[in-house]
Amino acid sequence: MIQRISKQILKMPKLYLTTRMIAPFSQHNHNHSHDHNHNHNHDNNHSHSDFQPQQKAQPQYTQEQIQQKHKEIDNIIKSNQVVLFMKGTPAQPMCGYSNYAVQVLQFYKVQNYHSIDVLSDPLMREEIKKYSNWPTFPQLYVKQELVGGCDIMMEMHKEGTLKELFNKI
Repeated sequence: MIQRISKQILKMPKLYLTTRMIAPFSQHNHNHSHDHNHNHNHDNNHSHSDFQPQQKAQPQYTQEQIQQKHKEIDNIIKSNQVVLFMKGTPAQPMCGYSNYAVQVLQFYKVQNYHSIDVLSDPLMREEIKKYSNWPTFPQLYVKQELVGGCDIMMEMHKEGTLKELFNKI
């Protein structure tokens, strides 16, 4: 008899029980009354400094450094037909959107474009956003005009206008 039941059990599909399914069969009765409202006093003044909220120190730049960076950005954009401000490098993009921009430029066989890794230069990263009035990366410039970011490039690719733009270079 036991062998026959064992064979039947082996043929049954496996059941995956959750703790809620098992809980009613538990021998421990959770219906007894005791205080579940534990008072957790999280006074940050008494915790170790390693666990205190930390603020990143923002680098302070002089007005002269900021003006110099704007001149550098302006010079880069005016000196190159195609400029890509991106996270990482074309050989090693550090975000998916920058990778997409590099892939688009490769797809259209854009040669000799100039790329700037904004992750390696915090001042460049902040000031190009102000210069372009565009808050995200990548930023593509063609013939000194901001084309836009990844979403704009994608839309222009679908419409065929990106091909036209690169054909004029």
